[in-house]
Amino acid sequence: MKNRENDVDAVETTPPLGPRSVTRILGLFEVLAKAGDGMSLAELSSTLETPKSSLLTLLRPLVAEGYLSHGNNRYRLGPFIYRLAGNILATRNFPKLMRPYLEELASKTGESVYLSVIDVESQMVTHIDGIDSQNPVRYVSPLGAPRPLHCTAPGRLLLAYQDEKVQEHYLKTAKLKAMTWRTITDRNTLKKQLKEIRESGVSISISELSEGAAGIAVPVFDTDGSVAAALVIAAPAERMQHKLNELRAVLVEAASDASGQLNN
Repeated sequence: MKNRENDVDAVETTPPLGPRSVTRILGLFEVLAKAGDGMSLAELSSTLETPKSSLLTLLRPLVAEGYLSHGNNRYRLGPFIYRLAGNILATRNFPKLMRPYLEELASKTGESVYLSVIDVESQMVTHIDGIDSQNPVRYVSPLGAPRPLHCTAPGRLLLAYQDEKVQEHYLKTAKLKAMTWRTITDRNTLKKQLKEIRESGVSISISELSEGAAGIAVPVFDTDGSVAAALVIAAPAERMQHKLNELRAVLVEAASDASGQLNN
């Protein structure tokens, strides 16, 4: 049987993380957050100007705890980091801050409206808040349900505002499943559309995820110029097409006001 006192002594004599190690961990998170396809040990060592042996000492426990993931000899941000990011948004009362703009959108348009965020790791988009339309004929999307990026208005919008490496990784690895006959399944076509969305600031999907359903999305910008979320209007496709210009104008105005709120 092991001596319990010896175990305690062993733990107590393990040197704690020093300031340099903490700085390196933060540096790891920062560079990996910008690397869509992850980074190899050699790339991390070169970028952070840190010996591989020192990095491995940090990387192994971070992978074990879910802060990082490791596959195909590349390190990426892990699931715990994304949950942590979600908690930070919640702490900032992000959905609460955005709620008045959703309510205003719902009132002005009479359609279902949503606030959506991207999960780069799972390659999905999720509505984190929303208000369903009171119209008898309406489109309703459940909160918290992950949806594909390639065939949804908020999914394509948020992907369009990711850095080039994230987009390249997605275009290389994602399964562009045909949900309807209008779903974009060609990678070059999707790449071209992402560029157009980035230039216009508006993403539109008509009967791509499901027949007869449509969505339009625009970005909400955070203080650092990055996209914090997408504001979305969802409606039956025919009604959306009839008043698309009107809905776009109202949505762009609401997103601009919401971005201003985050920058106050």
